[in-house]
Amino acid sequence: MTEPVGLFDAQFADLERSMTIAAKRQETISHNIANAKTPGYQPLVFDEELMRAVKRQDQKQVVLEDELASLTENSMKYSAYVKLLSSKISILKAIATQGRR
Repeated sequence: MTEPVGLFDAQFADLERSMTIAAKRQETISHNIANAKTPGYQPLVFDEELMRAVKRQDQKQVVLEDELASLTENSMKYSAYVKLLSSKISILKAIATQGRR
């Protein structure tokens, strides 16, 4: 677990990291969809551990249905991260304005 930094606790850092990973995954999935009909294109898969795209060993073509399912799942995760972050910011904002009345 990460150390708290200033006003923001470790969850902010974790959320930021999760959002970055989801955005990079989205980029990889979008790249696969854009190249689905490119002859000889081998789809990329996002490796969370290394935060980079690597060639798939088991598949020699893009399966559009799989990529669209991955895109939908990833979009939902990213939206959840944004909602969590917004909620935490709202809480901090409410705390900061309590003494101003």
